[in-house]
Amino acid sequence: MTMRVPPITVQKPQPNLQKALIGGLALGIFVADCLTPLGIGMGSLYILVVVATFPLNNPGATKIALIGAILLIFLGYWGSISRLEYERATLNRSLSTLCVLVTGYMTLKNISSRQALQTVKEDLEVKYGLQTKELKEQNHTMTVLLEDMKLIKNDLEDKERRLRVFVDAFPSGMLIVDHLGKVVFANKLIETLFGYSQDELMGQSIDTLVPKRFQQEHARHRVAFLENPSTRAMGAGRDLFARRKNGSEFPVEIGLNPINTPDGFMVLSSVVDISARKQHEAELKRLNQQLANQNQELEAYNYAVSHDLRTPLRAIQNYADFLLEDLSTKVSSDQTLYLTGITTAVCEAEDLVSDLLELSLLNNKDSAPQVCHIGTIIPKILLLLNFDKDVEVHTPAEWPTVLGHEHLLKQIFQNLLANGVKFNHSSPKVLNINWMQERQGFITFTVEDNGIGISESYQDKIFQVFERLHTTREYEGTGIGLAIVKKAVSRLGGEIRVKSELSKGSIFSFTVPMGEKHDDAGNAELNDFNGGR
Repeated sequence: MTMRVPPITVQKPQPNLQKALIGGLALGIFVADCLTPLGIGMGSLYILVVVATFPLNNPGATKIALIGAILLIFLGYWGSISRLEYERATLNRSLSTLCVLVTGYMTLKNISSRQALQTVKEDLEVKYGLQTKELKEQNHTMTVLLEDMKLIKNDLEDKERRLRVFVDAFPSGMLIVDHLGKVVFANKLIETLFGYSQDELMGQSIDTLVPKRFQQEHARHRVAFLENPSTRAMGAGRDLFARRKNGSEFPVEIGLNPINTPDGFMVLSSVVDISARKQHEAELKRLNQQLANQNQELEAYNYAVSHDLRTPLRAIQNYADFLLEDLSTKVSSDQTLYLTGITTAVCEAEDLVSDLLELSLLNNKDSAPQVCHIGTIIPKILLLLNFDKDVEVHTPAEWPTVLGHEHLLKQIFQNLLANGVKFNHSSPKVLNINWMQERQGFITFTVEDNGIGISESYQDKIFQVFERLHTTREYEGTGIGLAIVKKAVSRLGGEIRVKSELSKGSIFSFTVPMGEKHDDAGNAELNDFNGGR
């Protein structure tokens, strides 16, 4: 904003000599007027007095000279040696006075104009000086701003270069497409994926990168996305393909993210080549199918072997029984013991075959899990086990429902309860079954006994197939029961663990998914069963 400065008139001091000369000129004309015999025209010479004040550039001096000249005009008449007649003198002096007045007026007007011009000039000089100073300040400010803008530009260019390096180093291809579907940005990996240079891609339609058979459908999806933009994966649940410059196709995974920019609405797309993943998936699918086929063959083989083994085992047992029956009075006690041993060994072999078959069949139960009522399962298991009178089974007042398979739950409880009685020298043999909701969505069951216990060093091994801590002479069994339990629990989606000390019993706990509600059904049946015992 320019400050208004009032005009300043500068008065230059005039030497007194110039004023003295003007006064002397006026006095000289007056003396000449008085000495002139007739005084004709001498009054007009006073014009010189008025004009002589013009260089002084002082209106006051001009006015004084004008008044003095008029006075001297009339005084010159009276001081003249010989006066003219009254009429001629009056006309002569009047004309002289008029000329002096006109000259004075013109001189004052010129002086005023000259002073006005001087004032305007000085005002312009002041304004010019102020504007020049302001322009210099603005020029300095602009210079500083230009330097700052240059620094900002250099900083922005440096940041843009670094951002470009980061974007080019991004592990997936990046594209920015405007609302018309034109490519406005692409990173280095896009060049590698599609074979186009960045200059070739700029301004191209995104449909160029789509196989021709999908271009129309892609255009429709693009328009639909613009109507309802949101961050999401493109083609979720479908296989997407892209087309290279050479026309070859490859599978891709694409993510879309709408962005608003000063240039309008745009879409940021990430493009990932998933060719290697698809190859791995195909290979994994092939291997899984191969494994499934081998498992089916193995299960068929296990079933055939188990079925075919039972026939000769039963024949051996039958022949041994026949020999014992026919030769009971003809063989020695040792021979009877040998035949009895054969029968016992055959029975153990049949149990082993049955357990192996059951273990293999656990992998073949692929039906959907159902809500199982534990309160109806436990009585059936206890009835099947048919424990002796010295076995006490304690159960909770109510039972939960779980999500699983009834045959798997029977295997778990049946093996744990049977082991709790088999490996137990106490009297009475006590089995405690309980449950609690330990974590969200799961039920934890515990089976506790007062048996011989398990050493801590063996607690991680007991769930392995054929892992036995005692000989068959000490305790019957095949060594597969706990392996069946662990596999059944795993099939149900749970975990099993044991806590035990030698001679202090064992606590087996396992988790299974929780059902819809607790089940009181079967409690009465279980109470009746316990009461009957």
